[in-house]
Amino acid sequence: MRHIFFFALFSLSNLFAQNGLLTNVSWSDDLKIILNKEETHCLIWNGKSYGLIYDLASGEQVKEVIFNGYTKDNNYTVHVFDYRNGKALIAGWDNNSLKQEHYFLWDEATNNFYPGDVFASPMHGIIKTIIEDEVVFAFTIYKKDGKGRLNLKKPSHSFVQFYNWKTKKWREFKYPYEYVDKLNSEDLLLFREGNKMKFLDLKTLTFLNKETISFDNILTNYNDGIVYASTYDKGIDKVAPLNEKTFEVGKFSKAPSNQNLEYYWGAMWKYQIKLDRKQNAQKKYDVDLFIKNKKTGLEKTTRISTTNEDEISLLKERIQTIQDNRQQRSKDDLNKKYAKQIEEIKDFESNFSRLPNAFTYDYSKAQGRDITNLKMSKRLFLTPNTTVYALGKLFECDESIVFLVMLRGPQAEGTESVYAVLKTDHYGNRLQYQIIARTIRNNLGYIQMDEFSVATHLNNNTTISVTENYMGNEKKQAYKFYCLN
Repeated sequence: MRHIFFFALFSLSNLFAQNGLLTNVSWSDDLKIILNKEETHCLIWNGKSYGLIYDLASGEQVKEVIFNGYTKDNNYTVHVFDYRNGKALIAGWDNNSLKQEHYFLWDEATNNFYPGDVFASPMHGIIKTIIEDEVVFAFTIYKKDGKGRLNLKKPSHSFVQFYNWKTKKWREFKYPYEYVDKLNSEDLLLFREGNKMKFLDLKTLTFLNKETISFDNILTNYNDGIVYASTYDKGIDKVAPLNEKTFEVGKFSKAPSNQNLEYYWGAMWKYQIKLDRKQNAQKKYDVDLFIKNKKTGLEKTTRISTTNEDEISLLKERIQTIQDNRQQRSKDDLNKKYAKQIEEIKDFESNFSRLPNAFTYDYSKAQGRDITNLKMSKRLFLTPNTTVYALGKLFECDESIVFLVMLRGPQAEGTESVYAVLKTDHYGNRLQYQIIARTIRNNLGYIQMDEFSVATHLNNNTTISVTENYMGNEKKQAYKFYCLN
């Protein structure tokens, strides 16, 4: 896991902990409210890389969350927010480079940020909640019809998975019911069996000794603050009050609104929270956070956005400073950690000449440089009795270097030469290794001789087209290589 330290966050962000503001908000639809489990704090997220955390009892802002500087072109969708001992824990989709299968997790207590390309891969459904040091995933497998299409009315079974981001270990459990929803405040997952709803305690992995009638979602109406069980069709169809202590479902009736955006998709037991738009003197709109304590009736309203150009400029400058300091601090830490490898990768790279953007590999003119005994070669290639040759460099990016190599050694059918694409970062850590072609030769001649051609484009991605030829049998293959795959 990549560890990124929060030097800039604590030296700068805390200084402005109660002065963060959301900017360029066209309307509250741009924002997302997320409550922590204990319902003591809420996160207001702008849908990209910036958010504000508020104490619900006081109505005051306690933290400003800035992800700029961890990855490029940040675009995060937060699904889970927790707040423990004054530290935030945030997880969700990392939509960077449109790779929506990636997750991210920010663990402020341990000063670790896990971006999507290294966290909880491969995809295991959407993150539902967090318990201690584990994120919880849940999803249902549905049966297929005669044409192989999923039939969402016929669930087969469901999986509940736990991933510990510190130990990188998975746990998985299978249940013969359809997963429906979650109740974070109680660490419960809800499953449907026929027309009954069952409640799974995630801490004990046992079902509670209670059932209710079936429904589709738990939600809270922003305007009336009532927690409902709902049935869902094209919008919110019908709702029934949900009891906070017994989880009993009341009588279903027509919903106050069938507009999805007028509901918080979860339970607000202690507070009613909503966002209100206000027009200012400049005919522009600002957003207020409205908080009502359901037990005492006490109400608080806090301005959370600004249209003031000076304030917007100051915020942009602060975010840019944090981003620059994070990136430099991360680079300094990595340079220190991989100081020996930096020299080794430079020595390794010096043996590779830049290859043409388009070429067909010609065995009769092929040349390679023996790099078997280089320290970096011994680090990257562990196969014994094998000679490693440098054939050329395909392309280089900010994040990686892509080489074409050949490995030759004995094989049962004769001598085998393996042609492969090797991708490393700039510290010599292997990121990708893909065999693209082979030749096998014995005393009688070639048993296999694959042909391949290379096309590298201006945006630094390479396509390699291969014709595998094993004892006269041909097979076409194609491989693609990018800066960030």
